[in-house]
Amino acid sequence: MADSIIIIGKSKVGQSLAKAIRASGRYKLSSIVSARSERFPEFESDVLIVAAKDEKISDVARKALKQFKKKPRFIVHLAGSLESTVLPFASGVARLTLHPIQTFPKPDAGLVKGIYWMASSDDPAAIRWARQFVASLGSRGIISLPKEALPLYHTMTVFGANFTVLLLAAIEQMSEKLGEDPKRMKSALRPLIEQALTNGLSKPAKNVITGPIARQDYTTISKHQRALKALNPQIRAIYDAFLHYAEGSVIAREPRNVK
Repeated sequence: MADSIIIIGKSKVGQSLAKAIRASGRYKLSSIVSARSERFPEFESDVLIVAAKDEKISDVARKALKQFKKKPRFIVHLAGSLESTVLPFASGVARLTLHPIQTFPKPDAGLVKGIYWMASSDDPAAIRWARQFVASLGSRGIISLPKEALPLYHTMTVFGANFTVLLLAAIEQMSEKLGEDPKRMKSALRPLIEQALTNGLSKPAKNVITGPIARQDYTTISKHQRALKALNPQIRAIYDAFLHYAEGSVIAREPRNVK
């Protein structure tokens, strides 16, 4: 018999996961309930997945567990920076952190296909279940990490997703300063950005970095810094931080104090 699953939380991730479970053919979605509900209905399910905000996970899970006729086999949350032990302890119930390595701009079952998930638990049974579960959704697999690794892991995902978008926000601001439509300028830069991503994802970054930083062309770099200082000191600070990081850790040369 297929495991039955209840999701608490109608976030974009929660709704995407609900759609993917329905389409899986392996698991049964019993229901998806808003985490903001004042009172949860009585539950009967093998798995409880909490898709609430990080700071609400413990309280929501505790409240939900009280409504189970019979304890679930697994209780899961989807917050990548939090240990599985933020979930309430219940005898015989395995706790699991299961975080999709994906960004969810809208509820979409297709967003979980072909991705990896991070799984963390002190219980081997929970890791085994996670591996089977994500495979049923069409995902590529799990990366199992110990709980002490989660803060750095989650920081890495922020670099991959949020910081990438923020760099595009800086490009939008520079486009406006040039008197160009940001959407059109991003379209013009798209082949450059996509090729840089392809290069960086397929090979070590130190082997594919290009441009004035790789050449140590400090005459050009100085022009960039002066232009950015006039535009926005915060963007200039980002540029300088990337420059110093590249000099110290990527191109492995001594940093220079460039004004």
